[in-house]
Amino acid sequence: MTGGGLRSHDAATGFPFHRSRSRRVTSNVGQNYPYTSETEADRATTVASFISTHEGMADTLKAETTPVDQNERWWVWKCPTAGCPGLLHVAGYALDKHALFVVCDGTCGKTFLR
Repeated sequence: MTGGGLRSHDAATGFPFHRSRSRRVTSNVGQNYPYTSETEADRATTVASFISTHEGMADTLKAETTPVDQNERWWVWKCPTAGCPGLLHVAGYALDKHALFVVCDGTCGKTFLR
């Protein structure tokens, strides 16, 4: 480009485009991507164990979720709770929201919508 004119990106956005500049991404972005996957049998075993060790969880799941489909594998995520080494496992579909209801097998033992 000659004459110091704006490149098309600069003209369209008003912001200069610099290829050499790296962009920082917040750490919570990585928490939205699956960490690994597990078989249906492993998922069901983990969720059953969670239910048996968390009083009232069976009732919560009945009230707030619908059962999952029959899939061979399910995604697993890292728990976002600070200091918790746990993983999040699919326990059902959230009843009133377009989300998965997941349970943490770690020290926090929390539930989340994914």
